[in-house]
Amino acid sequence: PSDIHPYKLRNKNASRTNHSQFMTRESQEMRDHPEQYRKVCDALEPTLRWVVEKRLKRHPDLFEEIETEVDIFPLNDTNPIRPFSSFVINLNVKTQPHRDVGDKNGCIVLVLGDHSGGGICFHEAKLVVETSHCDCVTFCSNRLTHYNLSYKGVRASIVIHSDKTATEYQKNGFGWDLNKFVK
Repeated sequence: PSDIHPYKLRNKNASRTNHSQFMTRESQEMRDHPEQYRKVCDALEPTLRWVVEKRLKRHPDLFEEIETEVDIFPLNDTNPIRPFSSFVINLNVKTQPHRDVGDKNGCIVLVLGDHSGGGICFHEAKLVVETSHCDCVTFCSNRLTHYNLSYKGVRASIVIHSDKTATEYQKNGFGWDLNKFVK
């Protein structure tokens, strides 16, 4: 109902209403460490913007839908990886085989560090992409099972992606747009 305050609504099939979905918000890590987040963004912004620009030109079909979306960020926050919504920094991580089912279309992985090994494996394709410092790999992270191999040294990766949930939020505010109390 559009005329009842959301705090008074209860879903009979759920234990509680997810009030955190009324508007977009930053991650818990960003809220816990805002100064560190801003410093990381400031330091990486020129490089990340350059990487995103090159990848968008190289793979226009893969990221076309992401480029056409409206940017919605909490408190008009700036984003060094526009039009993408998120980035993750992995430091000395060996991942298990997985698909990022929450990713929209694909992702960009920028590999950094003085290391040997650590190639990115794509299970279905039976393919290993050997990577080294400053290599960039773009793939459909929601459709391909992927992981990285063991490595020696220091290996980091910056994963740039957008979440599928942003589309739903833009479409109807997760279903709250018609409620007069959530404007």
